[in-house]
Amino acid sequence: MENTYTLNKLQMFDECPQKYKLCYVDKVHVVEPIAKTRTGNNLHAIINYYLKGMDVTKLVDALTKNEKILWCNFKNAHLAKYKCVASEYAFNLKIAEYWLTGRIDALFSSGEQFIIADWKTGENFKPDNVKFQTAFYLLCIYEILKTKNMLEKPEQLSLHYVNLYTDSVIKIPFDEDLYTQYKTQVLSVINKINETTAFFCSKTENCKSCKYYRVCPFY
Repeated sequence: MENTYTLNKLQMFDECPQKYKLCYVDKVHVVEPIAKTRTGNNLHAIINYYLKGMDVTKLVDALTKNEKILWCNFKNAHLAKYKCVASEYAFNLKIAEYWLTGRIDALFSSGEQFIIADWKTGENFKPDNVKFQTAFYLLCIYEILKTKNMLEKPEQLSLHYVNLYTDSVIKIPFDEDLYTQYKTQVLSVINKINETTAFFCSKTENCKSCKYYRVCPFY
């Protein structure tokens, strides 16, 4: 599909245009250690099965000690009292002339309120590192729910980052001003991608932890 942009693609360009170039233009493939993502993948899969009504007893028994702690934190999370509308929900919608695609961990409802849930399992999670993800999720899910006549105003939607590692939650509200701001932000990144010919490196303190650090021409 032409003019299609995923969250990963837009977020990566917003974080570092050179990183985007290495991944999506030069198609440099860097293999990450399986252990780095195993815990997150295991928990996301089991939570998805559980929210869809499946028996996950044997899967939970197979978790490591640390993973079982994360699972218990999920079971005790505040969202347990809400109705799960969708889990591992993949979406695809058109804004302006562009198609946006992504996937949220889960969507819950309580009365006329809707909550996007995003499970975090790592000890290094920082809200500042997912600002673009926040904008993308709230913008897209609001547009989808509005089209389906499931809500009328942005204030009926919020995003909760549920940190299973620290057993805490960060609640992100939404409103009309943020809707306008996020839509402008997302479209601005798309326009920059289409217009950029020189992909600079953002040069931040996070560069050394980037998986493309060793092949980055700026180092």
